[in-house]
Amino acid sequence: MAPLRRNALAVSLLVLIILAGRADAVTNVTQVIDGLPQVIAPQQLIVSCDPLARDLCTAALDAVGAVVTTGQGAFDLAVLPIGVSLQDTLDMLRVSSAIASIEPNRILIGSTTYPQTWHFPAINAPGDATLLPFSSAPPVVAVLDTGVAYETDLLGMYQQEPALQGTPFAPGWDFVNDDAHPNDDNGHGTAMATIIAGQGSFSSAAIPYVGPAQGVTILPVKVLDANSQGTEFWLAEGIRYAVQSGAQVINLSLDFARNYVPGAAMRDALAKARDADVVVVAASGNTGGRVLYPAAFPDVISVGAFRLDASSGYAVTGYSGFGEALDLVGPGGVSDQDVNQDGLWDGVLAQAFPPGEPTQISWWLFAGTSPATAHVSAAAAALIGNGVAPDTVRPLLQRTAAENPTGDDSDGWNPNWGSGRVQASKAISKASKFTPPQPLYADAVAALRLDGKAAGAVMIATASGAPVSNAEVHIRWRGAASASQTSTTDWRGIARFVSPAPTSSRKLFLIEVPRVISRGAAQRPRAFARQGGGFNTLTLTLNLSPGGLPSSTDGLGIWGYGYSEGVGLGSGTTGSGLGSGTTGSTGDGDPSASYPLTTGIQACPLTFPLHSYSIFSFSASSALFSGALLSSGYSVRAIDSSMVLAPGAAALDSRELSAICGIGLLQAKSLSNNYFSSDAGTLYVAGVGPPPPPLGIGDNFRFWSEVMNAERAPSP
Repeated sequence: MAPLRRNALAVSLLVLIILAGRADAVTNVTQVIDGLPQVIAPQQLIVSCDPLARDLCTAALDAVGAVVTTGQGAFDLAVLPIGVSLQDTLDMLRVSSAIASIEPNRILIGSTTYPQTWHFPAINAPGDATLLPFSSAPPVVAVLDTGVAYETDLLGMYQQEPALQGTPFAPGWDFVNDDAHPNDDNGHGTAMATIIAGQGSFSSAAIPYVGPAQGVTILPVKVLDANSQGTEFWLAEGIRYAVQSGAQVINLSLDFARNYVPGAAMRDALAKARDADVVVVAASGNTGGRVLYPAAFPDVISVGAFRLDASSGYAVTGYSGFGEALDLVGPGGVSDQDVNQDGLWDGVLAQAFPPGEPTQISWWLFAGTSPATAHVSAAAAALIGNGVAPDTVRPLLQRTAAENPTGDDSDGWNPNWGSGRVQASKAISKASKFTPPQPLYADAVAALRLDGKAAGAVMIATASGAPVSNAEVHIRWRGAASASQTSTTDWRGIARFVSPAPTSSRKLFLIEVPRVISRGAAQRPRAFARQGGGFNTLTLTLNLSPGGLPSSTDGLGIWGYGYSEGVGLGSGTTGSGLGSGTTGSTGDGDPSASYPLTTGIQACPLTFPLHSYSIFSFSASSALFSGALLSSGYSVRAIDSSMVLAPGAAALDSRELSAICGIGLLQAKSLSNNYFSSDAGTLYVAGVGPPPPPLGIGDNFRFWSEVMNAERAPSP
């Protein structure tokens, strides 16, 4: 179903004036928004109106001259006139109770870095036959990308890819051009669809090429433009469209910049996918750093990349994302080697075309976490087609993965390769006897210590709230101190942590829980929390400081999102393929850079429960923090209203709270030793039951900006 649009002509004209460039390119700027340099679409906001005050919300948007495009769900796109300050408009509109959320429209980019069939047997797929059994109702895989070469149009502008001629397609949508023809004008999306479900032959020797999930129905959804760039609004709308259209797997071979602040629109879209039991698979990113969003969301299968290796068979690539949030690795390849001595560099083979020339289809080599992700999506679709339940797909792929990714089968997990190299055929063969592990959930609390460090406690539980003992908990400290740590839960299901010494004078620490390993099974825990009453203490926040002038954003841009140099393989026997830089940023930024927040009359319009403590909180400290002497401050959960963020909690003092909230009035109560216990209040579990009341600060944009500024991460 096509999304509804309002003022479409006006929007088109205004966007045309604003962009003043190619219609197939997303203009982006690096701009300090909410105290953080962000790569955004200029003059664009994603807004959600309170359904009980939509008229007031519309009036507020009209007052700033916004032209609104209505989205499919609760989120719309608002475009401001040229010359209107984006930050000032955000500050002003956030005061209105008629606006549930409003934030900048952030940029995302395709995750492939470079464009024969080593990659199929590397994931235990035959390469000459599909893993999908015949079915009158094959699984639907949504490819959210630059589009797919799925049709030959009457004007001769687009041509169906030969390797996809036998593939059934579901009606898709183009969110870039707002029409029902998601044709590819870049080549990236077509290559991903080929890897998943293509069928053909390569070179004059007619080497068979069959995607692991050949026979699935492909749902093409265009959310990236001709330069392989898109916006958060397009992606969130694309996910909703895929869910509404019956997709069972969503392939996201793309990522946001490192400084991405998880937006309400994306969190809402992923919550809908979670509630509909849709398997979402995303690229970890090609920066050689930590897993990027959207792969960093717990409900998304995150995929890194491996390559051929002369000594060990396979090895993780240098560009692959890593960390506690990494689940699996797939074939990514690299362009500077030819280990198998076939005359071609060790990339992933797929049909595609030069960007902007969609009728010039031939065989290309790709490398990056994009093709790695497509392989895992194909494996997920093959499992579903063989009768595996959606919530069993990830644990089954992890249990049957090849560790390291070169060694024997193992339940082992490592932040560099996750659970290992995906093994599709083995996963299918083990499916009938596989019992998935019980899903685990996490809650957290954090406090400032008198010695300047922070203390953290994490509880691991089942969906019923029962504690899980002897679980290996992997956490990540962020903010004033950065570190990864591991601890084991006691008989009450609690693991305890102490942060490193802070690297600045900031009193803002965040503990996140991206990974738990219990009984050999590695999981990405969802959030749970217990909440009752008693928040009777009013806490006033007051910050009228203008903050000063921000440092320059010159050079803080994203790059490596397109193709450059080289040609396709043509006959498949010669050619260097395509080569470009990896997706990422221009550097780590200036550690001395400063991006102060604007004053913000009311930056915390949605209240969140605070737990206060002091040096006299002996009982709570003994129960939660091994008796450490505490400073005065607050603990607040870092979860959001959709409960799709990684579980976690922040420790901060009143000054940091005022910097985040500006002028505000919040509710607090003393931190208790029964914070995790069953008598602490009503149990709320992510993905179970109705939406909870406000439980944490995760919805607050300024909180995340301050966390990233505290950890000196200014570069996108």
